[in-house]
Amino acid sequence: MRYLSRVLFLVLVTLGFSTVADAQEKEGPGRFWIGLQAGSGGVGAELAATLGYGFEIRAGYAYLPPVSLSRTVNVPEHPGAVGTARGKDVPVDAKATANISDLELLLDYYPIQDNGFHLTAGLLYGPRDIVRIKNMTPLPDDYNIVGLDVDGYTVRAVSNNINGYIAVNSLRPYFGLGYSLPVGADHRFRFAVDLGAMYWGKPGLYAPGEPLIGDLVDVRVSSSSLNGHDNGLISKAEKVVLYPLLGVHFYYNLF
Repeated sequence: MRYLSRVLFLVLVTLGFSTVADAQEKEGPGRFWIGLQAGSGGVGAELAATLGYGFEIRAGYAYLPPVSLSRTVNVPEHPGAVGTARGKDVPVDAKATANISDLELLLDYYPIQDNGFHLTAGLLYGPRDIVRIKNMTPLPDDYNIVGLDVDGYTVRAVSNNINGYIAVNSLRPYFGLGYSLPVGADHRFRFAVDLGAMYWGKPGLYAPGEPLIGDLVDVRVSSSSLNGHDNGLISKAEKVVLYPLLGVHFYYNLF
């Protein structure tokens, strides 16, 4: 499914730039740009082309270098079933690492002629697992055997380690605004700033779960599955349905 989505995205990009070429034949010469971008979405490259009637289309890719955050959490000595004795709490060091990258297809609208202010809407596509989580110190041995009960699935540790991740939607609508400013007497260069947000849905914590019969599946881990030992972190993460994007762009006019 992930590879199919990428293929569909590339088809949309191809169709978009084909539309640009058709519009230029009817309305006169347009402008093609190649650019670099940097911001809260990462660093990357873009292609842009004017469509006429105040519209411009952009396609690109941005990658956020991995950023990690470490924290010590307390887990029960024995996972057991909810309501059973779990023993004393054991401190475990865990590390969360961001995994954010996006393909983008955006449409800019300039409502005022000869003014750089623009409104932007589009789609971004990226990996579901935006944060990867792993324990840095071993979990108690019972997590290898008994495991955690998550809605009828058993999440076990392998060699005292559980790898989980925070997931969102792969396809993410984007809305924003920005300002573009030509640079140089011949306007061969252009500088732009954009501010907006992508909607990636309700984040969830996932881990491999073992059913009674069948293969492992990724199951959504709730606070109740952990008997409240997440200290409210899961419920807080579920509220972050928008990711703010502030970016700067520098373009060069190809022709």
